[in-house]
Amino acid sequence: MLNIFYAKKITEINPFSIDGKYENWVELSITDSNEYEMMTEKSFIFSFKVSKLSDNWHYRAMDYVEYNTMLKRNIIFTGEKKDYDEARIKYQDHSIKDLFLRSYEPDILVHSTTPEGYRQIIDDGAIKSWNLLYKEKKIHEEKPIGALLGDPSDFGDYVMLGGGFWNEIVVSSKQKGYICMDADCDYTPGARFYFDTKQLIKDGLLVRDGAHYKIKHKLPLSYSLFCASLDNINLKGKITPKSFSAAADEAFENTRINVCK
Repeated sequence: MLNIFYAKKITEINPFSIDGKYENWVELSITDSNEYEMMTEKSFIFSFKVSKLSDNWHYRAMDYVEYNTMLKRNIIFTGEKKDYDEARIKYQDHSIKDLFLRSYEPDILVHSTTPEGYRQIIDDGAIKSWNLLYKEKKIHEEKPIGALLGDPSDFGDYVMLGGGFWNEIVVSSKQKGYICMDADCDYTPGARFYFDTKQLIKDGLLVRDGAHYKIKHKLPLSYSLFCASLDNINLKGKITPKSFSAAADEAFENTRINVCK
């Protein structure tokens, strides 16, 4: 059952719950911001904000709604109700598990890891979620780095995929033990794995939650198109999240060009 509640803003006390708490509640906000296309944050409640200046905002917003509805969460919508209604109508016949690549979605997705994580992935023959690794006693930290951002606990059930240097920002933050958004800081990379989005979709593995693309529990290395590390890329000078991701992407693109020749 879809539980959508409308409010002008999020307050410290939940006006829709009996105890005033936000346990099992999330926020969706559709805005007109020109500062971001989408973002997540947590104050009193985990929130996903998507700007209408993004061409894909309808799908992002409703993926978020469907994903959280699947988890039986209540959703507080802040914004103009007409925007939510517009998104809902446009989303008809779609799902977080659409078995095709949408026009705005990247054809390649990436997962990055630390040097220690790289070795574990090779040993396992798969990239595993944080919760699965914790259950298998293969990691020792008590919480994933996303907990510092207020990520819901279910995020730990997934292998997170993305692109650009943001993957490396996550790894860099994990290594430092705090959220570091500096893409030009000193960085010790592990590996960067590349995947064909269409193949993941075709095999029913890809899950959309509005803000992320992810795979539940584990992603076998047989799906990997290429793995970039300091051993097989051309990287000179200071190693940073930005420089490593750029050199790794270049190496991957070169393999694609050579395959097509």
